[in-house]
Amino acid sequence: MCDIPITFTQATLGADLQIPMVDGSKETYRIPEGTQSGTKFTIRNKGFKSVNGSYQGDYVFTVQVQVPKRLSKEQRDLLLELAKTMNEQPPVKKKGIFG
Repeated sequence: MCDIPITFTQATLGADLQIPMVDGSKETYRIPEGTQSGTKFTIRNKGFKSVNGSYQGDYVFTVQVQVPKRLSKEQRDLLLELAKTMNEQPPVKKKGIFG
């Protein structure tokens, strides 16, 4: 299992990621557009090999969306324009029976 950092634009638009494998190689994996932070993906038969056999496990990775801490004026203006087109509202938290 591994955490892979991705950018906001990669999560939003989708991207081909280079994922480091346990044997030192890299595997290209396509994440779909609209991927949320914390989403888990599995690459079948690319994990560790079984000690007592020829079975090879799956490689599971979780994407973590990295939000930029600093934006240029142009980037900020572009994001403000995007926000206007989306009629953004803060997410509504559903309350459970305890809160």
